[in-house]
Amino acid sequence: MPLLSCEESINNAPIIKLSNGEQCIPQHYFRYKHTLNSVQEIVCDINYCPRYPVFVCQQGDNIYIQIGIVGRDNYAKNTLIPQQKIVYGRKWRIEPELPTSEIIQTIFLAIKKAREHEIRELFRLSTNGKLSTPFNNHHDLPLMAKHSTLLQIEPSEGDIANYQILLQGLLNLVRYDNAALAFKNIEQRNNGQWLIDIKIVPSQLTTLPELEDIEITLLISVLSVNEIYLNLMDEFIGLSDQHINENFSYKGFKRFSKAVSIVGLAKLLSQTRGESEDVIAFESCFKMHNDEIDKTRVPTLDESALSNKIKSSLIKFGELTGIVPIEAL
Repeated sequence: MPLLSCEESINNAPIIKLSNGEQCIPQHYFRYKHTLNSVQEIVCDINYCPRYPVFVCQQGDNIYIQIGIVGRDNYAKNTLIPQQKIVYGRKWRIEPELPTSEIIQTIFLAIKKAREHEIRELFRLSTNGKLSTPFNNHHDLPLMAKHSTLLQIEPSEGDIANYQILLQGLLNLVRYDNAALAFKNIEQRNNGQWLIDIKIVPSQLTTLPELEDIEITLLISVLSVNEIYLNLMDEFIGLSDQHINENFSYKGFKRFSKAVSIVGLAKLLSQTRGESEDVIAFESCFKMHNDEIDKTRVPTLDESALSNKIKSSLIKFGELTGIVPIEAL
């Protein structure tokens, strides 16, 4: 496969023969010097969903990627009119020395986190006649820390006695992406855990494709209000992650799909990291290359309160291998 303009194999890097007879130099034997153009070139070969465009930008010498999210305004007053809006996720810095494969995986993770940010706002819970989004990412954490007693679980949220009746009542208080939740079945396992089957009932305003014609099953240890809502959110995040796994591709290859053989992947990795004579002779040069890259990532400690906290924490581990943080002059 032809190299990108930012890629160059390390001198004397071994050529590996794969089980299909093809030869290659694995990317962990490359040097990288990524630029704005090279990262844009990578993104052009990535596909997931038009609602999540991947931007590649630069501020000074720093290249970063940023995920856009196109959808309805989650906090619009009039939900009958589906207003389309674009917002942006956090900036993910791309180091020039980062391997191409790790850039692809960074984009994959950035999409997951951007989508999770949005779906957390789609979980709406009715309390005291008002809708709120208890799992969103915009809570005032300093305020919560100061008034943590307001967030203690009430004694009434213990084991649910009349669970079959109350479960549907709890689910009736939830809307997820304008879909309703219908209780189907509950079963206790021999180990004391509970299985709860729930049908997701989309509405005309439901937009998430993973919610079409689906039932989910919660596995919980304690029948409590808190556990049920927490496990619901975990399940919704899992559905979102799996949708990305099955639809994110680079040059048409869906690396994170369940259709990719784990055994085949293990065999391929064992070939590209083999122990032939050429590989063993190259290892010392390869280690020096990796050490130089690692040195560019070492943080600096000064005399601040945070640095002193880190120092007192690290000293408990005794003498560390690797590259320890640098003391500021």
